[in-house]
Amino acid sequence: MEDSLLLEGNGYYCHCSVFEVKPGAWEASVLFERKSDHATGKTLIDGKRHKLSATFASRDEAMQAVSKYALDHAARDDTGL
Repeated sequence: MEDSLLLEGNGYYCHCSVFEVKPGAWEASVLFERKSDHATGKTLIDGKRHKLSATFASRDEAMQAVSKYALDHAARDDTGL
């Protein structure tokens, strides 16, 4: 099972994803893209994915963690882009 959420913060789109790797074990990652790249009409958009190292017991726990991570890193311009 998989779930995703799109957040915006500090000029970035943050594509948060969580997926169940086995029953009761969820992993999470976020793909950062610059909002300005979308505004210019580019068809190839640079992005940088960050994978959280922890495994989570539920979908909600994983989504909360990756959402916080995404917004914190976007706020600090710590995305790798």
